[in-house]
Amino acid sequence: MVEVQADRDRHELDLLLRGFQVSRILRLVADLGVADKIPAEGSLSIRDLASSCAVLPQPLTRVLRVLAAFKIFEVTASGSISHTPRSRLLRSDTPNSFHHSARFWTGPGSWASWGKLDAAMTGSIPHEAAWGKGRFDYLRQSPDEARAFDAMMANFPDNRHAAIAAAYDFSQATLIADVGGGNGAALRQILARFPNARGVLLDRSDVVNALSSDLLLNGRIDAIGASFFDRVPEGADVYLLIRVLHDWDDDDCVRILKTCQAAMKDGSRLLLGEEILQPDPLKGEVTSYLIDTQMMAMFGKARMRSEDEFRELFDRSGLSMRQVIRTSAPVSIVEAVRT
Repeated sequence: MVEVQADRDRHELDLLLRGFQVSRILRLVADLGVADKIPAEGSLSIRDLASSCAVLPQPLTRVLRVLAAFKIFEVTASGSISHTPRSRLLRSDTPNSFHHSARFWTGPGSWASWGKLDAAMTGSIPHEAAWGKGRFDYLRQSPDEARAFDAMMANFPDNRHAAIAAAYDFSQATLIADVGGGNGAALRQILARFPNARGVLLDRSDVVNALSSDLLLNGRIDAIGASFFDRVPEGADVYLLIRVLHDWDDDDCVRILKTCQAAMKDGSRLLLGEEILQPDPLKGEVTSYLIDTQMMAMFGKARMRSEDEFRELFDRSGLSMRQVIRTSAPVSIVEAVRT
Protein backbone atom coordinates (compact mmCIF):
# COMPACT_ATOMS: atom_id res chain seq x y z
CA MET A 1 0.00 0.00 0.00
CA VAL A 2 2.86 2.36 0.83
CA GLU A 3 4.47 1.60 -2.52
CA VAL A 4 1.19 2.26 -4.35
CA GLN A 5 0.86 5.65 -2.65
CA ALA A 6 4.48 6.47 -3.41
CA ASP A 7 3.92 5.69 -7.08
CA ARG A 8 0.78 7.82 -7.09
CA ASP A 9 2.66 10.71 -5.50
CA ARG A 10 5.42 10.44 -8.08
CA HIS A 11 2.90 10.44 -10.93
CA GLU A 12 0.93 13.40 -9.56
CA LEU A 13 4.08 15.42 -8.91
CA ASP A 14 5.29 14.67 -12.43
CA LEU A 15 2.02 16.07 -13.84
CA LEU A 16 2.28 19.17 -11.65
CA LEU A 17 5.78 19.82 -12.95
CA ARG A 18 4.45 19.66 -16.50
CA GLY A 19 1.42 21.80 -15.73
CA PHE A 20 2.77 24.78 -17.66
CA GLN A 21 2.64 22.69 -20.84
CA VAL A 22 -1.04 21.90 -20.37
CA SER A 23 -1.85 25.54 -19.57
CA ARG A 24 -0.09 26.69 -22.72
CA ILE A 25 -1.98 24.17 -24.86
CA LEU A 26 -5.26 25.32 -23.34
CA ARG A 27 -4.45 28.89 -24.31
CA LEU A 28 -3.61 27.78 -27.85
CA VAL A 29 -6.92 25.99 -28.36
CA ALA A 30 -8.81 28.90 -26.78
CA ASP A 31 -7.07 31.39 -29.09
CA LEU A 32 -8.04 29.19 -32.05
CA GLY A 33 -11.63 28.92 -30.84
CA VAL A 34 -11.48 25.13 -31.03
CA ALA A 35 -14.24 24.46 -28.50
CA ASP A 36 -16.69 26.72 -30.34
CA LYS A 37 -15.95 25.07 -33.70
CA ILE A 38 -16.80 21.57 -32.47
CA PRO A 39 -20.55 20.81 -32.33
CA ALA A 40 -21.87 20.83 -28.77
CA GLU A 41 -23.30 17.41 -29.60
CA GLY A 42 -21.68 15.24 -32.25
CA SER A 43 -18.21 15.14 -33.70
CA LEU A 44 -15.98 16.73 -36.31
CA SER A 45 -13.00 15.42 -38.22
CA ILE A 46 -9.71 16.92 -37.11
CA ARG A 47 -8.98 17.69 -40.73
CA ASP A 48 -12.11 19.83 -40.99
CA LEU A 49 -11.39 21.39 -37.61
CA ALA A 50 -7.86 22.28 -38.68
CA SER A 51 -9.19 23.84 -41.87
CA SER A 52 -11.66 26.02 -39.95
CA CYS A 53 -8.84 27.08 -37.60
CA ALA A 54 -6.45 27.74 -40.55
CA VAL A 55 -3.81 25.40 -39.07
CA LEU A 56 -2.24 22.07 -40.04
CA PRO A 57 -4.05 18.85 -39.00
CA GLN A 58 -1.05 16.98 -37.59
CA PRO A 59 0.20 19.50 -35.00
CA LEU A 60 -3.41 20.21 -33.99
CA THR A 61 -3.96 16.49 -33.46
CA ARG A 62 -0.89 16.26 -31.26
CA VAL A 63 -1.94 19.02 -28.86
CA LEU A 64 -5.53 17.80 -28.74
CA ARG A 65 -4.36 14.31 -27.79
CA VAL A 66 -2.68 15.83 -24.74
CA LEU A 67 -5.91 17.46 -23.66
CA ALA A 68 -7.91 14.31 -24.40
CA ALA A 69 -5.66 12.44 -21.96
CA PHE A 70 -6.95 14.89 -19.32
CA LYS A 71 -10.56 14.26 -20.45
CA ILE A 72 -10.66 17.63 -22.22
CA PHE A 73 -12.12 16.72 -25.65
CA GLU A 74 -12.38 13.19 -26.98
CA VAL A 75 -10.06 12.24 -29.86
CA THR A 76 -10.49 8.94 -31.66
CA ALA A 77 -7.82 6.93 -33.45
CA SER A 78 -9.72 7.52 -36.70
CA GLY A 79 -9.23 11.28 -36.43
CA SER A 80 -12.52 12.66 -35.14
CA ILE A 81 -12.98 14.96 -32.17
CA SER A 82 -15.96 15.59 -29.92
CA HIS A 83 -16.72 17.28 -26.63
CA THR A 84 -16.47 16.02 -23.08
CA PRO A 85 -18.02 17.74 -20.05
CA ARG A 86 -14.69 19.46 -19.42
CA SER A 87 -14.17 20.71 -22.96
CA ARG A 88 -17.69 22.15 -23.08
CA LEU A 89 -16.55 24.49 -20.29
CA LEU A 90 -14.19 26.04 -22.86
CA ARG A 91 -17.03 27.04 -25.19
CA SER A 92 -17.51 30.80 -25.13
CA ASP A 93 -21.30 30.35 -24.93
CA THR A 94 -21.10 28.27 -21.72
CA PRO A 95 -22.17 30.19 -18.61
CA ASN A 96 -19.05 31.06 -16.57
CA SER A 97 -16.92 29.78 -19.43
CA PHE A 98 -13.23 28.99 -18.97
CA HIS A 99 -12.55 30.28 -22.49
CA HIS A 100 -11.43 33.70 -21.25
CA SER A 101 -9.37 32.26 -18.39
CA ALA A 102 -7.55 29.96 -20.78
CA ARG A 103 -6.62 32.94 -22.95
CA PHE A 104 -5.58 35.16 -20.07
CA TRP A 105 -3.56 33.14 -17.53
CA THR A 106 -0.76 32.28 -19.95
CA GLY A 107 -1.04 35.46 -22.00
CA PRO A 108 2.32 37.08 -22.81
CA GLY A 109 2.34 39.49 -19.86
CA SER A 110 1.65 36.88 -17.21
CA TRP A 111 3.65 34.11 -18.93
CA ALA A 112 6.87 36.13 -19.03
CA SER A 113 6.38 37.45 -15.49
CA TRP A 114 6.13 33.97 -14.00
CA GLY A 115 9.35 33.17 -15.82
CA LYS A 116 10.96 35.83 -13.62
CA LEU A 117 9.28 34.72 -10.39
CA ASP A 118 12.63 34.35 -8.64
CA ALA A 119 12.95 38.15 -8.74
CA ALA A 120 10.30 38.36 -6.01
CA MET A 121 12.53 36.43 -3.62
CA THR A 122 14.90 39.37 -3.37
CA GLY A 123 12.29 42.13 -3.29
CA SER A 124 11.94 42.91 -7.00
CA ILE A 125 8.75 42.71 -9.05
CA PRO A 126 8.72 39.83 -11.57
CA HIS A 127 6.55 41.70 -14.09
CA GLU A 128 8.95 44.65 -14.10
CA ALA A 129 11.91 42.28 -14.37
CA ALA A 130 10.30 40.71 -17.43
CA TRP A 131 8.94 43.81 -19.16
CA GLY A 132 10.71 46.84 -17.70
CA LYS A 133 7.37 48.44 -16.82
CA GLY A 134 4.52 48.14 -14.36
CA ARG A 135 1.52 45.92 -14.96
CA PHE A 136 -1.00 48.66 -15.66
CA ASP A 137 1.34 50.53 -18.02
CA TYR A 138 1.83 47.23 -19.84
CA LEU A 139 -1.93 46.70 -20.19
CA ARG A 140 -2.45 50.24 -21.46
CA GLN A 141 0.12 49.54 -24.17
CA SER A 142 -1.25 46.04 -24.94
CA PRO A 143 -4.96 46.62 -25.65
CA ASP A 144 -5.67 43.09 -26.92
CA GLU A 145 -4.34 41.55 -23.73
CA ALA A 146 -6.08 44.19 -21.63
CA ARG A 147 -9.43 43.36 -23.21
CA ALA A 148 -8.73 39.64 -22.65
CA PHE A 149 -8.19 40.49 -18.98
CA ASP A 150 -11.45 42.45 -18.84
CA ALA A 151 -13.31 39.55 -20.47
CA MET A 152 -11.82 37.06 -18.03
CA MET A 153 -12.77 39.20 -15.03
CA ALA A 154 -16.31 39.63 -16.37
CA ASN A 155 -16.71 35.88 -16.96
CA PHE A 156 -14.75 34.48 -14.04
CA PRO A 157 -15.65 30.78 -13.75
CA ASP A 158 -16.65 31.01 -10.07
CA ASN A 159 -19.65 33.24 -10.99
CA ARG A 160 -18.54 35.78 -8.40
CA HIS A 161 -20.49 38.75 -9.76
CA ALA A 162 -23.85 37.00 -9.59
CA ALA A 163 -22.91 35.63 -6.17
CA ILE A 164 -22.23 39.13 -4.82
CA ALA A 165 -25.48 40.46 -6.26
CA ALA A 166 -27.41 37.61 -4.63
CA ALA A 167 -25.73 37.78 -1.21
CA TYR A 168 -26.28 41.44 -0.33
CA ASP A 169 -29.41 43.58 0.00
CA PHE A 170 -28.98 46.60 -2.29
CA SER A 171 -32.67 47.48 -2.20
CA GLN A 172 -32.19 50.77 -0.30
CA ALA A 173 -29.47 52.04 -2.66
CA THR A 174 -30.33 54.53 -5.40
CA LEU A 175 -26.74 55.09 -6.57
CA ILE A 176 -24.04 52.40 -6.56
CA ALA A 177 -20.45 53.31 -7.41
CA ASP A 178 -18.28 50.50 -8.78
CA VAL A 179 -14.71 51.67 -8.17
CA GLY A 180 -12.12 49.94 -10.34
CA GLY A 181 -15.00 47.93 -11.76
CA GLY A 182 -13.51 46.92 -15.12
CA ASN A 183 -16.24 46.54 -17.70
CA GLY A 184 -19.01 46.71 -15.08
CA ALA A 185 -19.93 43.02 -14.91
CA ALA A 186 -20.67 43.11 -11.16
CA LEU A 187 -22.64 46.33 -11.43
CA ARG A 188 -24.80 44.91 -14.21
CA GLN A 189 -25.61 41.84 -12.10
CA ILE A 190 -26.63 44.04 -9.17
CA LEU A 191 -28.72 46.43 -11.24
CA ALA A 192 -30.53 43.50 -12.84
CA ARG A 193 -31.69 42.43 -9.39
CA PHE A 194 -32.41 45.92 -8.05
CA PRO A 195 -34.20 47.95 -10.75
CA ASN A 196 -34.55 51.15 -8.71
CA ALA A 197 -30.81 51.78 -8.55
CA ARG A 198 -28.46 53.49 -10.98
CA GLY A 199 -24.74 52.87 -11.28
CA VAL A 200 -21.55 54.79 -11.85
CA LEU A 201 -18.44 52.94 -12.98
CA LEU A 202 -14.91 54.25 -12.47
CA ASP A 203 -11.83 52.72 -14.03
CA ARG A 204 -8.89 53.64 -16.25
CA SER A 205 -9.77 55.62 -19.36
CA ASP A 206 -8.60 52.84 -21.68
CA VAL A 207 -11.00 50.46 -19.92
CA VAL A 208 -14.14 52.61 -19.91
CA ASN A 209 -13.53 53.95 -23.41
CA ALA A 210 -13.81 50.39 -24.71
CA LEU A 211 -17.31 49.92 -23.25
CA SER A 212 -20.34 49.75 -25.51
CA SER A 213 -23.70 51.32 -24.73
CA ASP A 214 -25.11 47.86 -24.05
CA LEU A 215 -22.51 47.22 -21.35
CA LEU A 216 -23.48 50.52 -19.76
CA LEU A 217 -27.13 49.44 -19.86
CA ASN A 218 -27.94 52.17 -22.37
CA GLY A 219 -27.40 55.03 -19.95
CA ARG A 220 -28.29 53.43 -16.63
CA ILE A 221 -24.57 53.25 -15.81
CA ASP A 222 -22.38 56.35 -16.08
CA ALA A 223 -18.71 55.65 -16.84
CA ILE A 224 -15.81 57.76 -15.59
CA GLY A 225 -12.23 57.34 -16.74
CA ALA A 226 -10.05 58.30 -13.79
CA SER A 227 -7.69 57.01 -11.11
CA PHE A 228 -9.21 55.93 -7.81
CA PHE A 229 -6.11 57.34 -6.14
CA ASP A 230 -7.29 60.81 -7.17
CA ARG A 231 -11.06 60.75 -6.84
CA VAL A 232 -14.18 58.63 -6.81
CA PRO A 233 -17.79 59.74 -7.36
CA GLU A 234 -19.24 61.51 -4.34
CA GLY A 235 -22.48 60.74 -2.53
CA ALA A 236 -23.15 57.15 -3.60
CA ASP A 237 -25.13 54.94 -1.26
CA VAL A 238 -22.83 51.97 -1.86
CA TYR A 239 -19.21 51.86 -2.97
CA LEU A 240 -17.92 48.63 -4.48
CA LEU A 241 -14.27 47.60 -4.55
CA ILE A 242 -14.44 44.16 -6.10
CA ARG A 243 -11.13 42.35 -6.47
CA VAL A 244 -9.28 45.66 -6.34
CA LEU A 245 -7.28 45.80 -3.11
CA HIS A 246 -5.38 42.57 -3.75
CA ASP A 247 -3.65 44.41 -6.64
CA TRP A 248 -1.97 46.83 -4.21
CA ASP A 249 0.35 46.94 -1.21
CA ASP A 250 -0.93 48.10 2.18
CA ASP A 251 -0.05 51.77 1.78
CA ASP A 252 -1.72 52.00 -1.62
CA CYS A 253 -4.79 50.19 -0.26
CA VAL A 254 -5.06 52.82 2.47
CA ARG A 255 -4.83 55.58 -0.17
CA ILE A 256 -7.68 53.98 -2.15
CA LEU A 257 -9.81 53.48 0.94
CA LYS A 258 -9.23 57.05 2.13
CA THR A 259 -10.31 58.38 -1.26
CA CYS A 260 -13.52 56.37 -0.97
CA GLN A 261 -14.00 57.42 2.67
CA ALA A 262 -13.74 61.09 1.71
CA ALA A 263 -16.44 60.66 -0.97
CA MET A 264 -18.87 58.75 1.25
CA LYS A 265 -21.84 60.49 2.81
CA ASP A 266 -23.48 59.64 6.13
CA GLY A 267 -25.03 56.22 5.74
CA SER A 268 -22.87 55.16 2.78
CA ARG A 269 -21.51 51.65 2.84
CA LEU A 270 -18.29 50.37 1.32
CA LEU A 271 -18.23 46.77 0.14
CA LEU A 272 -15.08 44.87 -0.65
CA GLY A 273 -15.48 41.80 -2.83
CA GLU A 274 -12.42 39.72 -1.97
CA GLU A 275 -11.38 36.20 -1.16
CA ILE A 276 -10.44 35.97 2.51
CA LEU A 277 -7.04 34.31 2.73
CA GLN A 278 -6.86 31.38 5.13
CA PRO A 279 -3.39 31.46 6.77
CA ASP A 280 -3.36 27.65 7.09
CA PRO A 281 -2.99 26.20 3.56
CA LEU A 282 -4.46 22.88 4.72
CA LYS A 283 -7.74 24.72 5.37
CA GLY A 284 -7.79 27.11 2.42
CA GLU A 285 -8.46 26.80 -1.31
CA VAL A 286 -5.53 26.06 -3.63
CA THR A 287 -6.69 28.76 -6.05
CA SER A 288 -6.46 31.40 -3.29
CA TYR A 289 -2.76 30.77 -2.83
CA LEU A 290 -2.21 30.70 -6.59
CA ILE A 291 -3.92 34.08 -6.94
CA ASP A 292 -1.87 35.42 -4.03
CA THR A 293 1.30 34.40 -5.87
CA GLN A 294 -0.06 35.85 -9.12
CA MET A 295 -0.33 39.19 -7.32
CA MET A 296 3.28 38.88 -6.21
CA ALA A 297 4.34 38.10 -9.79
CA MET A 298 2.44 41.07 -11.19
CA PHE A 299 2.89 43.69 -8.47
CA GLY A 300 5.44 42.57 -5.89
CA LYS A 301 3.94 43.48 -2.50
CA ALA A 302 0.30 43.19 -3.58
CA ARG A 303 -1.39 40.24 -1.92
CA MET A 304 -4.47 38.44 -0.71
CA ARG A 305 -5.40 39.20 2.90
CA SER A 306 -6.95 37.64 5.96
CA GLU A 307 -9.98 39.12 7.74
CA ASP A 308 -7.74 40.67 10.41
CA GLU A 309 -5.56 42.28 7.74
CA PHE A 310 -8.60 43.88 6.09
CA ARG A 311 -9.69 45.20 9.48
CA GLU A 312 -6.27 46.83 9.93
CA LEU A 313 -6.58 48.56 6.54
CA PHE A 314 -9.98 49.93 7.51
CA ASP A 315 -8.67 51.18 10.85
CA ARG A 316 -5.94 53.12 9.04
CA SER A 317 -8.46 54.63 6.60
CA GLY A 318 -11.14 56.05 8.87
CA LEU A 319 -13.46 53.11 8.27
CA SER A 320 -14.95 50.45 10.51
CA MET A 321 -15.62 46.86 9.49
CA ARG A 322 -19.24 45.87 10.16
CA GLN A 323 -19.51 42.33 8.85
CA VAL A 324 -18.17 39.68 6.50
CA ILE A 325 -20.77 38.00 4.30
CA ARG A 326 -19.90 34.73 2.62
CA THR A 327 -21.28 34.17 -0.86
CA SER A 328 -21.86 31.08 -2.97
CA ALA A 329 -18.53 31.84 -4.70
CA PRO A 330 -15.07 31.93 -3.06
CA VAL A 331 -15.34 35.72 -2.84
CA SER A 332 -16.75 37.30 0.36
CA ILE A 333 -18.35 40.70 0.91
CA VAL A 334 -16.57 42.78 3.55
CA GLU A 335 -18.79 45.66 4.64
CA ALA A 336 -17.43 48.87 6.18
CA VAL A 337 -18.78 52.31 7.13
CA ARG A 338 -17.17 55.60 8.07
CA THR A 339 -16.05 55.82 11.69
